[in-house]
Amino acid sequence: MIPDPELVRRTLAEGAFHFGPLMQRHSDYVFGLNMRLTSGNRALAQDISQQTFLNAFTYLKSFDRTKAFKHWLAGIAVNCFKDAIKKENAYVSADTSNFSNSYKESLKGFHTPEPEMDSAFLALIKPLNMEERALVILRFVYEFKIAEIGELMALNPGTVKSKLSRATQKLGKLEQDAPNAPNARDKKKIF
Repeated sequence: MIPDPELVRRTLAEGAFHFGPLMQRHSDYVFGLNMRLTSGNRALAQDISQQTFLNAFTYLKSFDRTKAFKHWLAGIAVNCFKDAIKKENAYVSADTSNFSNSYKESLKGFHTPEPEMDSAFLALIKPLNMEERALVILRFVYEFKIAEIGELMALNPGTVKSKLSRATQKLGKLEQDAPNAPNARDKKKIF
């Protein structure tokens, strides 16, 4: 398998047809990230994924080949998500009464691990705002380091830490206020 930096180099030097393998290699990753960011809204996730790869191709010259292509794509996906939300000026999430079934159904044909866990996780983070949701997903689902998140979202690492701390405190407060809140053992499964 040709490494990502080499495919980037070939795309820039020899032509766009080398970009196809990069898209195929990372399409499930980008789509899964966008499904989580959009709380399971498949149509919006598909649109954002498409825009992510379009932007990645457009700005391919700016890719730093010493870094992971996957992380660079994640940054583009988060920015495309922010842009899409601003354009629509209203965020439409999945219907919670039918959430598990519709979410599982929307994932057919895509490799997204443990849709049951994702359903619980997405329901948990639904009250967070767009930025908090992105931070929590990048940190706890995709296990990005604080510095990487800061770089992706153009934030200081200290700002990332404080915003993550506020988001987790908000989730903790919501969990305490919930009548059927999961216990600590269940919470670990979600994160």
